[in-house]
Parts: sequence; C-alpha cells; structure tokens
Amino acid sequence: MNEINPYQAFAITKDGTRHPIEAETIIIQMDEEEIEISLLPPHPVFKGKLTLATGSAIQGREDERASGTQLVIEPGAANVIHITPKKL
Repeated sequence: MNEINPYQAFAITKDGTRHPIEAETIIIQMDEEEIEISLLPPHPVFKGKLTLATGSAIQGREDERASGTQLVIEPGAANVIHITPKKL
C-alpha cells in the first residue's frame, strides 16, 4: 500500500522567502468561520487534490448542529478561485 505523505506547505514573507510549515492541516479563520485546508489527503483516491472543509465537516466539529456553512466558489482569472464561507 502506498504511504500518503502530507503536501509541502510554506509561509511566504513579504520579500518572497519561503518558510516550510510542518502540519497536516492549516486552518484559516475568517471573521467567525474557519476554512480547514488538509495537507494530508483524507483517502488515497484524493491524492493530488486539495481538500477544503468548513463548519461541521472540520475535524472535531462533527457535532455542530447550526444551520450550516457552505463554501461559495467564484472564478477569478484562469488560475484563480475565490472561496468565501457563508453561513446558511
């Protein structure tokens, strides 16, 4: 069975210098909502894909029963998307 390794992640400073981040997950907090970015594919079938989650899909928040949060995805340029967490 193939081992699943986390994707490489970096923090980029203003001068463009890359600093490695050793993590399996990165959480970005936007106002009162969070977007979780998994650096470790949740299953081998998702290898090579970036998995984002919000609301009760975030590990540890499975019992959350609020009306929910959706990820709104808007296209930008050919290689850009804009992602906004929106509470229902």
